Formats: sequence, structure tokens, C-alpha cells
Amino acid sequence: MDILLFGQPELARWQARPFNVDAPRAGDHRDSYERDVATAPPGPPAAGGPHRRAAVAILRYDIFEPRLIRPVLAREPVAVGDAVGAHYVGFPVIRMFFASRVIETFDGDRDGDGWWRTGFTYRTLARHPELGEETFSVETELATGRVRVALRSWSRPGTRLTRALAPVLRRVQVGASHGALDHLAAAARGDR
Repeated sequence: MDILLFGQPELARWQARPFNVDAPRAGDHRDSYERDVATAPPGPPAAGGPHRRAAVAILRYDIFEPRLIRPVLAREPVAVGDAVGAHYVGFPVIRMFFASRVIETFDGDRDGDGWWRTGFTYRTLARHPELGEETFSVETELATGRVRVALRSWSRPGTRLTRALAPVLRRVQVGASHGALDHLAAAARGDR
């Protein structure tokens, strides 16, 4: 984690960092946040429809409320191998910056379960305050047109500071996830 009193975050410094974790273990937080956001015609997502609008936001890491987290990217849309930076501006005086690396992107009925999913998964990098992995997606049920946004993750505190502040930071983490669902629902509706 970089503490920023002045200046802008530097994503390039994070690009070559190794992952700080490779697999979940017992006791990790395992979270799944989902929200239905629209109904579209059955079948694959249509251009300009709610699925594609949410997908554009996800693939440019416009997931969290901008009053809390601002994305820092080398390119849009994100691609496998890219560092994805989170400029946390939720505290009024101290700003923080940390990054993860995209390990997967997807767009299609990849699981053969009747859901078209678009999004990406990233894993945290060394010096990130959390250890873990998170998947951000918009998902359309092909048979019904039901559209939902989802965040699924496993994580645990990654530094002495985050372990010491774990109860407070966990509330911030959960709140940010619920805010992300609101933010992505607005993107799916075309409200942003």
C-alpha cells in the first residue's frame, strides 16, 4: 500500500510486483454479492443493453463509488496481466493506493450453465492491504434474460495494520461491496 499525501498514484511501480497470495485457506472471508439489475430479452446480451452497459463499466474498473475508490489503469478494457490500481480516497486526509493483477477475463457462456458472464478476476499484489482474489461480473440468464451484477471473492488481512484494524476495515470492505452493486446497477440502467 502506498500512502499519498500529495501527488498521484503510480501504477507502473506495481506492474512487476509478485502476487502476495496464491490460494485461499481456512478462515479466509469468502464473499458473494449479487443483485438483479434488469430483465432483457432472452438470449445472448444485446449491444447497448443492460448487460453490455454494466460490462463496459466493469472492464474499465468503474466498479466502486468514485467518492471511495478511483480506478487507475494502464488501458481500457483491462486485459490479463494488467495491474489494476485502486486509489482509495474515502478518508479525508490520507489517500491510499494499492493494486492487483488481472488473471482472467471472460465474455460468454463459459460454464455451460445457461449464464452469459462478462467480467474479470484479479489477485492482489505484494504490499496490498488484503490478500486474496476477486471476480467482478455481469451475468445474463440466457433462457429468461435476467441480468445480475456480482462480486465474488476470498480474502484476509494482508498487513499488520489491516490485521489490527480488521473489524473496522471489514465493515468498510462490506460497505464498499454493497456500494459497488449500487454503482453497477446504475451502469446497467444507463443512469451514469
